[in-house]
Amino acid sequence: MLSDSANSMTRPPGRVFAGRACQRGYTVVELVVVMVLMGILAANAMPQFFTASRFEEMGFADATAAAIRHARKLAVVSGCDTRVQVSGGYALWQRATDCDNGAFTRVVARPGGGSWSETVPVGVTLGALDVYFDAAGRPHEHAGGSLLGSAQTLAIGARSITLEPLTGFVH
Repeated sequence: MLSDSANSMTRPPGRVFAGRACQRGYTVVELVVVMVLMGILAANAMPQFFTASRFEEMGFADATAAAIRHARKLAVVSGCDTRVQVSGGYALWQRATDCDNGAFTRVVARPGGGSWSETVPVGVTLGALDVYFDAAGRPHEHAGGSLLGSAQTLAIGARSITLEPLTGFVH
């Protein structure tokens, strides 16, 4: 009977498991092929899931709804009519001289500075809305000055913003 030390002398150096022929892991060629295939899939499939216009559309829709809500709140707090015009972007104005009469020429300023307006991002479609809120927060048509008779829906791409007629609620 041979001892363990004699058995280790008969093995080639560096091969501890000389009798075992199982494969462990992947070859470099297999890894490279898988990485190339994943790269091709990512280049073709990912733009379908993450288009920038979807995010810009969602952000602009949220910002527009926030601007309309701000205009309503500003009209209630200040007691002065506040206009929201959405066409190629949005902008907020108040009457320049008198809170109830006159043209909407005074630009509403943001708290941090600058005007409360924004242009529509490239690739985003936008409907039109032109209303003003009175001191009670009720929406009026800008052109005629009459109270809104029905809900107004503003389309921003695939999204929509609805302005309720009597309360001025935006959703």
